[in-house]
Amino acid sequence: MNKQLLIGLGLVMAIFLLTAVSCKNLTTESNLDDSLDPVEEVMRINGANNATITVNRAQDSYFSIDFSEINENSVIGNGEGEGWCIDWQKPIDSNGGVYTNIQLYSTYNVKNWKPINYLFNMMDQLKQDDPEITYLEVQIAIWLMRGNPILNLDTVDIEDLPARMHDNGEPLFNREKVDYILQVVESGYEDFVPAEGTRFAVIAETPADVQTVITVVE
Repeated sequence: MNKQLLIGLGLVMAIFLLTAVSCKNLTTESNLDDSLDPVEEVMRINGANNATITVNRAQDSYFSIDFSEINENSVIGNGEGEGWCIDWQKPIDSNGGVYTNIQLYSTYNVKNWKPINYLFNMMDQLKQDDPEITYLEVQIAIWLMRGNPILNLDTVDIEDLPARMHDNGEPLFNREKVDYILQVVESGYEDFVPAEGTRFAVIAETPADVQTVITVVE
């Protein structure tokens, strides 16, 4: 085998290896990069790569999300579920807005989602302890825990928050109740071990210029 042929084979192998490495993390490299930084080991849900979601405002959660076009899988099915968002700065049509070709991701047992998933499992207890906690305080807590983009309630102009969070320049959420939620999560999430029947977030990969939304499954 001559020298030129050996060099050619070496280049082919190098290209193959580079391609293999670049494809290794395709399950996490997507439009989610802007909302999930650093990119986390969320799991692409097989059968839920072409979902349609319809988003509406709700009373017991920030959104109500109706899912359709989901094929059978072990994580999530078609139908309506509670909805929350993790990017407070981007817009979304929450008056019957329809988004198609949506990929769904599971956060089950993902380390950086542990605080939020713990919150979802403590939700009933929190509202039992304080019935005046509303979806507004829960949503603010989610934004604070995600921290991407960072939200600082001490420095943010209240009118820069989504319109549902304020009226005439005054917050509609209770800061003390937000702090209480965060304290409960901080004191317990590290010992939280997901198991059968526990609740966890499923992420809907909306377009890059739209709020990233999540629902909750168990």
